[in-house]
Amino acid sequence: MAEGTGKLNPRILFVSAADWAFRAHRLSLAKWLVAQGATVGVICPPGEAVAELEAAGLQVFPMMLSRDKISPTETLAAAKAVRKAIDGFKADVLHCISLRCVLFGWLAMRGVRERPMVVNHVIGMGSLYSDEARSMKLRLLRGGVDWCLRRAFRAPGAMTVFQNHDDLNWWRDHAGLSGNQLACLPGSIDGALSNPTPEPDGPPWRMIFVGRLLKDKGMAELIEAHAALRAAGVPVELALCGDVDAGNPKSFTRGEAEAFGNVEGCEWLGRRDDVLAQIATSHLLVLPTYREGLPRVLLEAGLMRRAVVATDVPGCREVVVDGESGLLCKARDAVALTDAIQKVLEDGDLRERLAEGLHQRVNEKFADAVVNPGWWKLYTEGRL
Repeated sequence: MAEGTGKLNPRILFVSAADWAFRAHRLSLAKWLVAQGATVGVICPPGEAVAELEAAGLQVFPMMLSRDKISPTETLAAAKAVRKAIDGFKADVLHCISLRCVLFGWLAMRGVRERPMVVNHVIGMGSLYSDEARSMKLRLLRGGVDWCLRRAFRAPGAMTVFQNHDDLNWWRDHAGLSGNQLACLPGSIDGALSNPTPEPDGPPWRMIFVGRLLKDKGMAELIEAHAALRAAGVPVELALCGDVDAGNPKSFTRGEAEAFGNVEGCEWLGRRDDVLAQIATSHLLVLPTYREGLPRVLLEAGLMRRAVVATDVPGCREVVVDGESGLLCKARDAVALTDAIQKVLEDGDLRERLAEGLHQRVNEKFADAVVNPGWWKLYTEGRL
């Protein structure tokens, strides 16, 4: 069990696989920690977000890493960089975000006697666990990574934190973890960003998808549902807000994304920095994903008081209570998705009730002001 630092001003070093991801998902926490008196650093591949991280008062250390690739050489080099950053920063806490970075942190701490408290932050299961390993190479890779992760989670002074209870329960059984070795803290969002406005006039109804254009985000089912709704005479338009991910084997190609955008009633927006504004100009947010850690886009929809349709999978059901703060439907089922979307779009009272329910739930359970103190208690006391 992690004992915590016992310090009022801990030195916290985050390990992130991308500077832009840290900016999007953890910078608000980092700023809050600095305001509490902590010294905060982050080691990540250098990119365009580094200047913003430094401007927020963070010390940034470089780690050379390619996008979504696991190789022994690169993994060992990243672990060596983490070890160097720990020594240079004099970290009290090492907070490793994602399974990949958990591996880096575990390797960096091998053979170290006086080590910082280690927080293994599982933000999702990743493609190695979300799909069946069909090739021998993939099965061997998964086996090796799994062996390392189970030992990382059981390492002395480590606490593993999950974003949803499905992942927590799976890993507890799989790795043989005890209750004092794990915790659940959801992803959160800055409530100050909340600026809900009345939904636009309709019809036509505008539904929006926000995220990377990946096959395991349910993109194929969403395109099929959109086509079925329009064929049935439902006046619905679809906005795809997100880019392809060339480093991810589950990504659609740019040509496929452009083809989606050329379908009648469908628009591909690409990656946008005004996600909240795009949600505000929509009537419904749809997330037909196969599995999530805890999807930020559902929190963003809650801030903007918009109804959501999502799949009944880990991560989504952590945020959405079916029938109260959104509708959940079966994953990988275009018919079920179509029916759920049509139900919400054609019932304004239901849409308003679900939107208000999500707005309240996000503010009560997933706002930074609610979640961040849990991180502080974990860093300083080693428990929640």
